[in-house]
Amino acid sequence: MITPGGVDGQASGASSTGLRRELGLWDLVLLNVVAIVGLRWWLTSAGGYGYAALPLWVFAFLCFFVPSGLAVINLTTRYPEEGGIYAWTKHAFGDNHGFISGWCLWTNNLIYFPHLLIFTVGNLVFILGEKHKALVASPPFMAALSLLIFWVVVWFNVLGLRHARWLNNLGAYGTWLPATLLIVLGAFALWRYGAATPFHAAGLVPVFSLGTVSFFSAICFGFSGLDLGALMGEEIIEPRKNVPRAILISGVIITLIYILGTAALLVALPQENVGILDGVAAAIAAVQEKMGIGFLAGIMALLIALGGVGGCSAWLAGCSRIPFVAGIDRYLPPAFGRLHPRHATPHVALLVTGGISSLLILVGFIGVDVEQAYLFLADFTIVVYFIPYLYLFAAFLKLGVPAAAPDGAIPVPGGRFGGIVVGVVGFLTTLVAIVFALIPPTGSNVWVFEGKILGGCALLLGFGWLLYRRGQRG
Repeated sequence: MITPGGVDGQASGASSTGLRRELGLWDLVLLNVVAIVGLRWWLTSAGGYGYAALPLWVFAFLCFFVPSGLAVINLTTRYPEEGGIYAWTKHAFGDNHGFISGWCLWTNNLIYFPHLLIFTVGNLVFILGEKHKALVASPPFMAALSLLIFWVVVWFNVLGLRHARWLNNLGAYGTWLPATLLIVLGAFALWRYGAATPFHAAGLVPVFSLGTVSFFSAICFGFSGLDLGALMGEEIIEPRKNVPRAILISGVIITLIYILGTAALLVALPQENVGILDGVAAAIAAVQEKMGIGFLAGIMALLIALGGVGGCSAWLAGCSRIPFVAGIDRYLPPAFGRLHPRHATPHVALLVTGGISSLLILVGFIGVDVEQAYLFLADFTIVVYFIPYLYLFAAFLKLGVPAAAPDGAIPVPGGRFGGIVVGVVGFLTTLVAIVFALIPPTGSNVWVFEGKILGGCALLLGFGWLLYRRGQRG
């Protein structure tokens, strides 16, 4: 039973929506790490740009990660409520824009789960060894194992964040440990054997071509996700204090992992050998083979897979809160706003999210090979997910710049001018990332690629608008 003092006497208490406050500071730090750090973005950036990815990571950090972190801190401390960007956009631009931003966040994750699960299963297959490597190219096998893992994650989240946060936390360690090991092994390999990918100072300058500019979008996307904790604002213990601290701590960790990890990957492997699905484990295997040890790569592949499971759990928990609050607002059927009678979780929103994502996992493998499915899902996810980020920076410019900060709110350094710079730079960087993601990779059919992405976006936005209008009439 949920009481004003908490759940079953817990000091953490309950929120106004009936959700339980379960997430403390360290839970939020680990949530940010497991949700944001994607070792697969190492592979995309290193394989696509080589050493030139390093200054791009720094550029994306300054122009996207820092502005988004400052905007989220300011808006979270102004409006520490469930829904994050959905709620902030409602405050700034009204219910219709709030719904569309929330709709894009939710539907993006429906597509993101298949993309993340392909990477996770690819690392599990790596553990089986060379003789089973062909399974990575088998759509039926990849789809079946992806679905099994996904529904274990759904079940943990239906039981509640008290249980699901252990998946999140385990996934964070499954991200840290392989990242740290590869960075250490990369430093050793550089000292002992030299770099597998030759380094030249000129190689730090990115070569922008139609076949590679979309990788910058992936690098920006690799830094996205600081809004995730805010989606669960009423499930966080002391959100005004813990969300900003968690963003600062995790921000340092995330940035170091990305920059040092990309360099270590290129030191360990030639750029052309960086595989999309198992490149981190392969890099560890390459270095350990030179060192004469043979047990680390499999263990690290397992940890990377656990990181993927944790990331899936973190994003499922966050994105399911969008249809939950939309159900409370009656823009989706009221059933979405129901809580589980025993676990006090948005079980309807979780199960519907799980059902739709499962269908997309199956559809995503029809008519394409696994790598094509992975790359297309990556670009489509970036475009859809960055639409709410345009709303984030626009809402910040409207709510966080001109208005006086209420008690407890944390302003952006530099006053009004600093706020304008943060909002404008973040908005423009997001817009550029969307445009770059629309450029087809080398070898793609331009018309098919653009038709699938733009057509899919139009269908998602159109259907969301129809749902909003139906909710208004209801």
